[in-house]
Amino acid sequence: MNQIRTFARLLTTTEIFLAGAAVAAVFVTDRALLPALILLALYWPIRWLAHGRPSVRTPVDWPLLFLAVVMVPVTLWATALPELTQPQVMRFGVGMGLLYAMINWTSSLDRLRWLLRGMLVAGAGLAAVAPFIVLWGGGRKFPLIPQSVYTFFTTRVTDIVNPNVMGGTLALIIPVALALLLLGGKRVKWSDKGLALGSLGIMAVILVLTQSRGALMGTAAAGLVVLLLAGRWGQVLAAVGSVGILGFLFTGGSDLLFDAATTDATFGGLEQRVEIWSRALYMIQDFSFTGVGMGSFGRVADLLYPFFLAPPGQIPHAHNLFLQVAVDLGIPGLLAWLAVLLTVMVAAWQVYQSGHGHHRGSYRMVLGAGLLASQSALMVHGLTDAAVWGMTKPAVVVWALWGLTLAAHRVYVGDPGRAKAGKFIEETKDSHEEAKKRRGHAGFDAETLPLRVSSHLPNFVASPSTPSTP
Repeated sequence: MNQIRTFARLLTTTEIFLAGAAVAAVFVTDRALLPALILLALYWPIRWLAHGRPSVRTPVDWPLLFLAVVMVPVTLWATALPELTQPQVMRFGVGMGLLYAMINWTSSLDRLRWLLRGMLVAGAGLAAVAPFIVLWGGGRKFPLIPQSVYTFFTTRVTDIVNPNVMGGTLALIIPVALALLLLGGKRVKWSDKGLALGSLGIMAVILVLTQSRGALMGTAAAGLVVLLLAGRWGQVLAAVGSVGILGFLFTGGSDLLFDAATTDATFGGLEQRVEIWSRALYMIQDFSFTGVGMGSFGRVADLLYPFFLAPPGQIPHAHNLFLQVAVDLGIPGLLAWLAVLLTVMVAAWQVYQSGHGHHRGSYRMVLGAGLLASQSALMVHGLTDAAVWGMTKPAVVVWALWGLTLAAHRVYVGDPGRAKAGKFIEETKDSHEEAKKRRGHAGFDAETLPLRVSSHLPNFVASPSTPSTP
């Protein structure tokens, strides 16, 4: 039995790498959905053998359990289009499996930082392949961008990605890189700041080229949150920017802004968007408890609630994240999903708050601020689009960010003993690194810290062979 447990513990160390490979395969082809889901599911009994539990407890266990055990079977039962619903259910399961893989693997500060770096690399990698997987239609949303730029982009895959989907996905990762640059103090390594700068640069360029106004609005909202959490100078900049935005809105810019956010190559303006939202509300009214089935909005709308301003087959989703979740999973599913979202936001805030009294500009403050801003981008972008839910391949990025948030919460907040020890080790490690820069001392090994500290403590326990002296 001990040998089985040892082998199981060895397997758990590989979980995040295999989970990442499985998710990458899902990005390439939907045929990888079922193998990826099976692989992620196998790690639950492996963790049970290794640690006596299938997973560490998290604040989102109950709403996720409700979604997985109640709403997933309901949507599979209620759907009239199982060929559309089943892949979305598997994508949902892969995302949830990735979330728990990230949380369970992150058992130390070092692993959390590597998880952060992996997120930045993934964002940069996604932006790097965007010229070859996105359907670049160009358009004239931003006249300042010359159309000749898009002639250099050639789609190399058959299963292409919509520019709005790519933009919405990058808008979720950009705030994390931005927080590392703006909030990261001396405690954040220069190598991590360089990685954040490089990934932010390439992601920002692709975001602008997608010309996704909803994604840009979400990114702007996230940037405002980062500035508000950056201290006095950031709050001053946020106040100035807010005054400028309010002035623009009150002078007639609100209509222009909303029309720009709700108009694209598919939709002519607000009227068409309102029609789509009305069809979603009809579905929610008629299928309040079950939803119409994940991924089947477009077909159901064409059959039961036809559009007047768009031809059949042109509208695949509700173009509102919150309406889309309710359409797919019913009102109970929406409430459970909102519970997860709000819990993740609270967890990010607690991670940020745990940095107070700690060194300002530390990893915990940076992570908390960046991940909270990321959720702000998700909500703002979700008001006019549903590009990061269900039917799109990058939808798993939301689960990855939630997993990173809850992993940080586990390390810094969730377990008081672990959080206190982690804070002590982080402070000591940072102090040693500063001393190393000043005096050129040898490197620090956090794992041997207790032995080094104990070697300098007096022996308060008297030896049995020698009497103690007063």
